[in-house]
This record gives sequence, C-alpha cells and structure tokens, in this order.
Amino acid sequence: MANPEIPEPEATASPAPAAAAAAAAAAAAAVETAPEESTPAEVPGATEAPIEAAPLVEEGDGNFDDTDSALGEGDNASSTASLTESILEYRTLNGRTYHSERHGSAGKYWGPNDERQNEAMDMNHHFLTLCLGGKLFLAPLKDDIEKVLDIGTGTGLWAIDMADEYPNCEVIGTDLSPIQPSWCPPNVKFEIDDAEQPWTYAHNSFDYVHIRYMVGGVSDWDKLFRQAYDALKPGGWIESFEVEADYRSDDNTIPPNSSMYIWQDLFTEGGKKLGRPFTIITEDKQRKGIEAAGFVDITVKDLKVPMGSWPADSKLKEIGQWAQYTLEQDLEGFVMFFWNTVLGRSLEEMQVFLAGFRRELRSRSIHAYLPQRVVYARKPESA
Repeated sequence: MANPEIPEPEATASPAPAAAAAAAAAAAAAVETAPEESTPAEVPGATEAPIEAAPLVEEGDGNFDDTDSALGEGDNASSTASLTESILEYRTLNGRTYHSERHGSAGKYWGPNDERQNEAMDMNHHFLTLCLGGKLFLAPLKDDIEKVLDIGTGTGLWAIDMADEYPNCEVIGTDLSPIQPSWCPPNVKFEIDDAEQPWTYAHNSFDYVHIRYMVGGVSDWDKLFRQAYDALKPGGWIESFEVEADYRSDDNTIPPNSSMYIWQDLFTEGGKKLGRPFTIITEDKQRKGIEAAGFVDITVKDLKVPMGSWPADSKLKEIGQWAQYTLEQDLEGFVMFFWNTVLGRSLEEMQVFLAGFRRELRSRSIHAYLPQRVVYARKPESA
C-alpha cells in the first residue's frame, strides 16, 4: 500500500538491514546481576535523568508543527500448526482483519494483521532497533550461536536481520498469522505458532530466545518464560523487550485531561478484560517471571522513549520521530479492538479521541515519553 509523504527523520543511525518503575530494591537484591559492561551497545534512553527538550522555534502557536505529522489521517491444541486454509480465515471487524479465532488464543489478540498494521510493524522494527543503539539485542551472545527462536516475530524483520548478522545460525520466527515475507535468507524459517500453547521444540535446543513487544498478547508470563527456559541450551540466553502505555513527562507538560491518559486507561482496562495485562513494567512481570523460571545473570535495562521530535538530543529526537511515525501509520488499528469490540464504545467517539491524541502527539510543547524495559538472562550451565 502506498504511503502519503513522510517527512524524513534527522538521521543519526543507519536503518536496519531489512527495513526502512524499576524493580523493588528487595527483589532486585535477590537477583544475580550481570556486569554492566556486558551490554554491547550504547542505549540512548537508558537514563534516569530528565530528557532535555529542544527550544521552540516560534512564539505563540509555534508549539505545534503539523509538518511533524508522520502520515496521513488516516482448533489445534498443538503449538505448531501447518499453513492451511483455515489459518488464512481471518476475522473481519469494522473493516480490519485480525488473527483467526479458530487457533488457540489468537481470537483474543488485539492487533490487526492487515497491510496497514503490517507496515506499522515494519516501522516499529526500525524504531526498536534505534532504541537499542542500532542493535538487535543486548544479551552478550557469542559469535558461534547455532539456533535462535524469535517469539511473536510479526512481519519477520527482526528474524531476517538476525539471520543476516549470523549467517551460520538457524533463526526460527513464530507468530499467529503467516504475514512474513517469502523472500528471506536461507537460514530463516517462519512457523505459525501460538506461544501460549505447549511448545513442541526439543529440550535444550536453542542458544537464544528473543521475545519482543508481546504486551497484551500473553496471559501467563511465568509459563512463557518457563517454556523458554526448557527450550534453551544450558548457557543459552533469553531476552524480553517490552513497553507500557504509561505516558509520562519529566517536566509535567502532559495536561491533566490529556488524550494520552485516555490511551493509557484504554489499554489497561482492555487488557484486564481480556486477561492479558498491559502493565508489564509496573507489575515487574519480566524480571519476576525470568527469575522464577530459574535464569541467572539477570540484567534489567529501563529506557525512556520520547514520543515525537521534541528532544534536544539528536538520537532521542530520531527515536521520538520514529515512535510517532509508527503510531500515526495506524492509530486506528492500535485502538479499535479495545475501544469498540472489548469496551463497546462507538467508532464515532473513537475518531474524536484519535484527533485529540494525534494533535498532542505532534505538539512540541508536550514532552511525553513511554517506559520500555529490556531484561536478559542466562540459563545456568548446570541446568
């Protein structure tokens, strides 16, 4: 699908190859933490300090720049299923397609799987790579890893980029729908898989399990991490990279009646109704679940992700621009399932809400950011 014109971000990093509250002190003390120097990348948002905002160029109405607009308005109990016609029988809700509800927990997943949302997922991959300083992961992987599993691969770009970076490694990407490209490196394969079902992979078979942006798609995080532990070889690594829809600002520039808070409440309430929480960071689900599964050398990285082009720092500004671009690519797709199908609100009210949210997202006087958390850890050699 052709996109309306997108203003180019101020480039400070090359695009990815295939596409254009911290934990409680008592709990943290119980965790064996890997040395800080094991992180192989400078991560721009890994700071507790306030993010400095760039000065407004114009007086008066200069806090809103419409040119910052990124886009126009816009029954198998087994884990792995074969690619059959039934898998392609997507649900259609309000003109958008979603994963087929005939396969495990797919009917409760909130995101569309159509072309517009898939383009947003492609953009999100580049955005998330920028968030990690241009890296695909933070875990200290060895050069000779042989097998990698990417849970919730989406459109498959992370798996493809990982396969390019490790050409002698087999990379398997799994998701609920076959929306990945047919062209890919020979060491990549994609499988239709519900990660909530019992995994069918051999014990001790993977060097690395990558789980990214599964928020709202998991009912039992502890179970997910236990299954990853079982599938990993002794000494193998797990990495979980998640976000929470908890809009914050260091300088109190988000208005009390902001649409950003409505967005936050929408996902929190909707996730509770589906039994798939969005409060992953607040509840510390990643670290707790990974520790409970038996992993060691646990490292927790908390990041600030600016929303929009307001930061003074060039790298954070680029990250903020791409966060905005990704959201504006399909704002409707991000909220429609919860707004209408789960909570029963009207589509007309949704459009009014999105208009207000879009305007706030583009405003340079609102210095909003979202929290992200990366947790990586190692399966003991003795396991």
